[in-house]
Amino acid sequence: MARKPKDTTRGTRTAERMFDSRAFADGVFNDEYILVVGSSVVLDPQQFPHSGGDINQYIIDEINNDRRQERAGFIDHRNFTDVFRGTPLDEADPIYTLLSDGYEYSLSDISPELTQLLRTRLFRFVLTTTIDSYVETLMRDIWGDELRIVNIADNLSLKDFQDALARCRVNKYTQPTLFYVFGKVIEGRPKPRGFVETDVDAIKVIEKWMMEVDTKHIVPFLKEKRMIALGCKFDNWYFRFFWYILTRGFNDADREGSKDLDGNLLTSDNLATMFDPDNPADRQLKDYLQRRGVCMHDDVWQFMRHIYALLTSTDDNSPLRQMVLEKRRQGGIFISYKSRDVLAANELFCKLARERGLNVWFDNTSLQGGDEYENTIHTAIRQAKVFIPILSPSIAEDLRKEGEVIGTFYSREWRWAAENKELVVLPVAIEGYDLRSPVNQVFEKLVGHKPSGIDMTHRPLDKFSPEKVGYAKLLESIMKHLGLPEA
Repeated sequence: MARKPKDTTRGTRTAERMFDSRAFADGVFNDEYILVVGSSVVLDPQQFPHSGGDINQYIIDEINNDRRQERAGFIDHRNFTDVFRGTPLDEADPIYTLLSDGYEYSLSDISPELTQLLRTRLFRFVLTTTIDSYVETLMRDIWGDELRIVNIADNLSLKDFQDALARCRVNKYTQPTLFYVFGKVIEGRPKPRGFVETDVDAIKVIEKWMMEVDTKHIVPFLKEKRMIALGCKFDNWYFRFFWYILTRGFNDADREGSKDLDGNLLTSDNLATMFDPDNPADRQLKDYLQRRGVCMHDDVWQFMRHIYALLTSTDDNSPLRQMVLEKRRQGGIFISYKSRDVLAANELFCKLARERGLNVWFDNTSLQGGDEYENTIHTAIRQAKVFIPILSPSIAEDLRKEGEVIGTFYSREWRWAAENKELVVLPVAIEGYDLRSPVNQVFEKLVGHKPSGIDMTHRPLDKFSPEKVGYAKLLESIMKHLGLPEA
């Protein structure tokens, strides 16, 4: 009997997945996503046009340039793992030499898209496939000493991470963490290798992920999360294998859904951006990932800008405006103001939320009073850590007529703030309000104590702008009480 020809369409059909922006934002706001940062989105492509923003390509170019100066005719390799094949064992490691010998990791070198995305503080856990310290430099600037560093090549950091997960239960771990999944260049530790450089190194790291990484805490923690991979070089086979390790059996028992042609459960919980859609290897992997139900995007830079806008915009035309507002209102900073002072409140909100990326409740909508509205604000004040009442000349007039203050909504917010004994009150005086005047004692009576106020008025103060001095003092106090690194 003649054999039937193989079905050649079976291997080419893919399961297309649409990006669900609302489900994605909801998952991010609920701390369900891990950000996987690849080499291709680290550097600012405007400053590093030849490498296109790819730190690995930049390293290759720098080493190639050095070697060209040493010997003519050196071949310009384009694959990161191929650059050093044939290098004599006794020759100094060029990657280690470049990245550890006085190399400066400047925040200004990092791509604006990656910077603004991480500064939202919505991605507390980041995996990086790079071996340099750029992502770490940025995350340390955001999280300070709170940041935990985990390195696949460092057993001590793995053990510390495992213990931390065990103490707090896997699904309750919230400490900001950066995990070097392929190792890191560490000064003073060039050999044995602490990072993936060749295919042999990659095999050793994959073996460690499979055989040595704790499977009771670390792997379950990673697998219970959703992943979004940005700018990862998919032509590296070890990244494909790493992705497979983390997604294999990804909560299959708890999910319902259709299966692809290979019998794998389809899920849109994972997202990946393709940095080079013209690369044949990328196109092949795109087909594979789509078979796994992974949502794909071709333009990583456009996608990063898109999701940043989704997660932060409160413009009227933003499809997730209400969701973003609700997120901002949970904890963090509460700005209390009289409706007449909305411009001053909005200016302060822009400085704290948009420029500094802080979590700020600011309601400038035209909502009417009512039980539901009042309960929402009361709850927000109970959840806040810092309460900022804006004190203005208009409020000073109300305070002089103490009886008229009783019926104002902003004074009700002050009383709710007084109920929260753990809440830090930082009153801000704008032009026309004197913190030393007798009327300020009425304010202190309503909030239940004598908080130290921040003077934002325009009275002369040496050679400095008093507004800048006042704002700097306010920001310093906020960062201190929120447990964040100083601005």
